[in-house]
Amino acid sequence: MAVSSRIAKENGNDTGKGNGFGYQKKALADGHYTMDVSGLAAANHGPGDVTTNQGTLADGTQLFTEARFGAISIDTIQGEAALHLVTDSSNGRLRVDDGFDAAHQVKLGNLGDLSFDYLVQSSDRTDVIPVLRITLDADGNLATTNDRVDLVFEWAYQGSSPVTQGSWQHADLSGDNWKAWEHTYSPSQNIDFGPNFATLSTWESAAGFTPTGGIHVDANSIVLGWQIADGSGNGTNSMFLDHLHVGGQAINFA
Repeated sequence: MAVSSRIAKENGNDTGKGNGFGYQKKALADGHYTMDVSGLAAANHGPGDVTTNQGTLADGTQLFTEARFGAISIDTIQGEAALHLVTDSSNGRLRVDDGFDAAHQVKLGNLGDLSFDYLVQSSDRTDVIPVLRITLDADGNLATTNDRVDLVFEWAYQGSSPVTQGSWQHADLSGDNWKAWEHTYSPSQNIDFGPNFATLSTWESAAGFTPTGGIHVDANSIVLGWQIADGSGNGTNSMFLDHLHVGGQAINFA
């Protein structure tokens, strides 16, 4: 089943009569909208990362999946359809990436909402939920590409209590000012040690933050997309995610 998507109507259901999808164009022009995504699936139960281009979504962004020792799908739990991530072992690695087109790229200082709902069905670790990463052009100049980084938001580094399993929970990364560490691409490295964690409000401030050995990020850094991640040492688990908000974009996995 191929991935399909549509911009949800703000007030009531789409009757399909007479509106010519004008509400979709209006919602996209406004920059704040909810998009339903369905039919997403990827599985690879062997070694080696398998990357799949899942196509262009209704808002013009580009969706990819990566899978190793695990599976990605949309399933229903407790009456809610949601993104489902299942790793086969601690070597599992799953990614759902959405790359923004020019119309959706925004300065980090103007991003706003960053949140999602999640349900951990099972896990052999008590400090793991789905990980949200946002990809940035750090200097805000898209003509240079050696300054691309991810800000990585992980539950384990928030000083939180053990993860609640078996029920829906809400992660408000912006409202609760979560800490993040930086992954650089040139060279590829995780700067997740010592004093290199900073809160979202620090990263997105005018002064910004420069991790030791990393790349400076501030309010003028450009958001290029997001990634939902599970695995690479996070144990064997089954987790669900829904109602993802990245700035004005809200994703409902249906």
